[in-house]
Amino acid sequence: AVGTGGICAALPDIFRREIASHMKPFEIQLQGKPYTIKLKSFGRVDINGTTQYIRSLPHRNILFIPMEYDLPIPEGKVMLTSGLFRTHLVVDGVDQITGKPYTPISKVPFWGYIFAILDLTMCLGGGMLPALLAFLAFYLTLKVSATETYPVGVRILLSVVLLAGGWLLLLAVLMSLALG
Repeated sequence: AVGTGGICAALPDIFRREIASHMKPFEIQLQGKPYTIKLKSFGRVDINGTTQYIRSLPHRNILFIPMEYDLPIPEGKVMLTSGLFRTHLVVDGVDQITGKPYTPISKVPFWGYIFAILDLTMCLGGGMLPALLAFLAFYLTLKVSATETYPVGVRILLSVVLLAGGWLLLLAVLMSLALG
């Protein structure tokens, strides 16, 4: 039974912390001016109490997926970026959740797109699992290829591992279903 704490009270502690960190407002200062930024449901974000619809903001795509949204804050470069499980706030090149420098999607090299498109071929397996694996490999390949913390050779190797590993996992699951 869910107690007075609602659905979050029924979740394990680690999930409650994740939900709380995702929904908490960000308090930032840019050129001495305070800003409160809060993600809301249904694709909205509040900036100092003014609601903006995320889809109406200027954005940059990777292929067909919007990945970076610019927030209308003139005092600095502030954007929302798509993460695998949550949206990140980036202020002047620093991810406000991780505290690490953010590498913009414009840094994805040409070969990263090639591997990402090859990852999407996993959808040829048909069904939800191949589509999920394809999307996961696609996203991770683009993130790995854009990160500048690893040398290019390591990034290419990781992209190959994601592609081959995704296909091997998919084939193993499909074979077990066919034989089972």
